Amino acid sequence: MRQGDRPQQRFDRGDRTHAPRPISLRGQDVNVSKNFPNENKGTGFAGRNDKGKKPKTKDRVSTLKGAKRGDSRVFDSRERHGMVSVDEGVWKSKKKSRLLKGESTIEVVRPSQISVRLPISMKDLAQEMKLKAAELLKALFNQGMMLTLNSMLDDADVVQLLGSEFGCDITIDTSEEERIRISEKTVQEEIESEGAGNITDRPPVIAFMGHVDHGKTSLVDAIRKSNIVAKEAGAITQHIGAFTCSTSHGKLTIIDTPGHEAFTLMRERGAQLTDIVVLVIAGDEGVKEQTIEAIKQAKEAASSLVVAITKCDRPNYDIDTVYRQLADHNLLPEAWGGQIVTVRCSAITKEGLNDLLEMLALQAEVLELKANPEKRARGTVIEAQMQQGLGAVATVLVQNGTLNEGDSLVFGSEWARVKTMRDEQGKQLKVAPPSKPVQITGLSGLPDSGDEFIVVGNDKEAKSIAGVRKEQKRQQSFMKKAPTLESFMEATEKTEKKQLKIILRGDVQGSVEALSKALHKIKSDKIGLTIISEEVGQISESDVEAAATSEAILLGFHTQVEAHAEPLIKERKVKLLEHDVIYHAVDEVKGEMRALLDKLPQENEQGSAEVIAVFKSSHLGLIAGCLVSDGTIARNHKVRVRRGKELVFEGSIASIKRVQEDVNKVSKGVECGILLNGFNQCEVGDIIEAYDITYIAQDL
Repeated sequence: MRQGDRPQQRFDRGDRTHAPRPISLRGQDVNVSKNFPNENKGTGFAGRNDKGKKPKTKDRVSTLKGAKRGDSRVFDSRERHGMVSVDEGVWKSKKKSRLLKGESTIEVVRPSQISVRLPISMKDLAQEMKLKAAELLKALFNQGMMLTLNSMLDDADVVQLLGSEFGCDITIDTSEEERIRISEKTVQEEIESEGAGNITDRPPVIAFMGHVDHGKTSLVDAIRKSNIVAKEAGAITQHIGAFTCSTSHGKLTIIDTPGHEAFTLMRERGAQLTDIVVLVIAGDEGVKEQTIEAIKQAKEAASSLVVAITKCDRPNYDIDTVYRQLADHNLLPEAWGGQIVTVRCSAITKEGLNDLLEMLALQAEVLELKANPEKRARGTVIEAQMQQGLGAVATVLVQNGTLNEGDSLVFGSEWARVKTMRDEQGKQLKVAPPSKPVQITGLSGLPDSGDEFIVVGNDKEAKSIAGVRKEQKRQQSFMKKAPTLESFMEATEKTEKKQLKIILRGDVQGSVEALSKALHKIKSDKIGLTIISEEVGQISESDVEAAATSEAILLGFHTQVEAHAEPLIKERKVKLLEHDVIYHAVDEVKGEMRALLDKLPQENEQGSAEVIAVFKSSHLGLIAGCLVSDGTIARNHKVRVRRGKELVFEGSIASIKRVQEDVNKVSKGVECGILLNGFNQCEVGDIIEAYDITYIAQDL
């Protein structure tokens, strides 16, 4: 043995009487042989019999079954390794162990008063009240409300009723709502609360409204000395526009609204934003459907009304008829002793334009329009769109205060830090005073048209408020009413009908909104229309993939297809419809719906023949010798064989013979032989009726 080598110990099967090595357990030396004397008796190795061998499985099981727990003879690895005291005896559950040690069970103390924010889920409310959710659900069920664990509660009365049911006073915490609301006052209330020294005059906001093709945009062009009409698809306005122009009577902010019936919401937003509504009526056509709608919207918005009766250069111009129609709608003109200002004008000859501007300036002076340019900016989103290279872009109207480049603002569930501001001519601005419409960039996403915006302290605050609003919007989407039997039946009926699926993309939000509403107005009992998604922007690759997966068609309105998506459309064989005029888009969608309907078969009688003889052929079977009694019989016709009033066969013709030759068609009065496909039982006196089938497209 070399110096330094440790002596090798050998342990034979019979040499196991040496003392076991102490085991360290939590800093104490535990001697296994001392704690478990019976385990190592005679062998020095736990779990073996006196002969040093393990007992058989059967013996071990019987030993375990026959032994009592706590007996050292029971095979327990924890006890064998000294991890359990011998005196402890039995294994105990945690509950039994607590009871043996004298510990009492933990009692749940239910709060008598809590404060919660709405909306709140049933699960979270139960946690706050220290109750089981099933108890709350049962209490609401007894009140006739069927809810689930994840149902959201937004009614303060229901929440407080639950609290009183279980002896808990619930206070609704509205501090977060006040924070995200930013201001309790409306724009007008904020202006009225200012002192007389802080407010100044502002230009009037004027909306031109009326029926389609009555000359609204032409009138705006005449005032602004521009040519917007030339740029419009289909010679109709399909977007809401906002402009600022200087006239001999001062500055004006003009909002031009579409006249087509599909753009109701655009016109409604335009009326809400304005101080004065110019109701444009063509003198040769008079009051129409959208004219009546504009009158109603102007009254609801409490806007001052001026009537411009245009196209006075037309030969069939009839102003008295227009006066009478206005009087029928409780708008008595000044010429008839009323208070409604009317102006006779023409966009082509410029007649009456100066009178119209003078009346607008007079109305603005009477209204005493004021604003405080020193306050933080507040206003409304007129329109929003996605622009390549700029992202989300919004056209906003500043109604109070001054909007500066770099301001942080919140609108709806989106926020922005104003990077750039441009006017309607593309000129970059640093500030936007009251009544100024501007196009801004730097938005986190597309806001909804009609959303109010307000400037806040910094980006962090704007992002925080928008985030809370977005989360509330998401929670509210979960709060759906329990389905009724009627809604269930409607859904079942809808699934049974064929569905035309559409993915809609448009240039601006207002156009998408208007087209979606127009498409939903298409009514049919035979086929349904489902708009899978409607968004602003170009048609992308993801849109093509979604259309291919859902078997939908792509509908682009005033928008383009991304370069990478064009080859994918051909590859995935997706149908793409592109339109610039709204009624053309609606008409083509109707055509696609008709194409999905199964065509209806229609039978057309062509002729008949009587069987006057029957001939047997060894190769062909029975040939009916016939005399054509009416019309013509062709080889491609379908036939019916009638024997008296009984129909004995319906099928097709195999061949028609005239003498010894095959012919394609025979006419009235001609004798021929007819061989039928699959029928060899013709008898003399049978009538063969020939007909063809045409398929007719169904209407919606």
